Amino acid sequence: MKHLKIFIKGETIDLCKPTSDFALNSNWYSWFNDEYIIRNLSKNYKKNNTPKKQLAFFKNEKKNRLILILRTKEKIYKGVVSLSFINKKKKTCDIAVVTDVNIDPINSPYAPLEAIARITDYAFQKMKMKVIGGGAVFKLKNWQQRMELFGYKLSYVKNNNNFLEEKTFDTHYVYCNYQDYLKIKKKRNGLFWDSLKMVKTRIRKLPKISFRDRFVSFLIKNKEKYYKKIFNL
Repeated sequence: MKHLKIFIKGETIDLCKPTSDFALNSNWYSWFNDEYIIRNLSKNYKKNNTPKKQLAFFKNEKKNRLILILRTKEKIYKGVVSLSFINKKKKTCDIAVVTDVNIDPINSPYAPLEAIARITDYAFQKMKMKVIGGGAVFKLKNWQQRMELFGYKLSYVKNNNNFLEEKTFDTHYVYCNYQDYLKIKKKRNGLFWDSLKMVKTRIRKLPKISFRDRFVSFLIKNKEKYYKKIFNL
């Protein structure tokens, strides 16, 4: 199997366009059989993926998605980042990333973040998108806050399974718009991802209580009080 060509060059990782050969003969399929990797994905993932299924997925989706494979600087493939639900008329799309943290563990906390930054930059610059959205399980609050460094603001939180449990939220959704993207690039001298060193510095300066946690705290504290007054009208 030949090495994939670099589509977007990065600092800690490179993003490469997969091929049918890669889909069939690489370890891509195995990431979605790893219980640790898929623990935060949709319940549709049931650890029954095969190389043939991965190939079928790739052939079916490559026309509708931008799919890029994360590769370390040592040319080890460790994950996938993609843009889906691409609406060229409205100029919107969804973003997602999955990585194997056991590969290049020193850079593992930063590799998916750089992948998000690089593909976001590409989506706004080359694809002329205006808004990029995405969702994740609620417990990934640190990840959600780190995405804020690249313009991804909280859109809403959702309780998918148990509407009787007021304090349980299963999913949070975020979005980045073109205007915020431009503001961040201007602040960083025209670079959306300026350097790993600067990203680490910004992570250390993030507030201890994220906006998402502040929002949820407000919701829990005030929701019942507000609706009690409404129902008593």
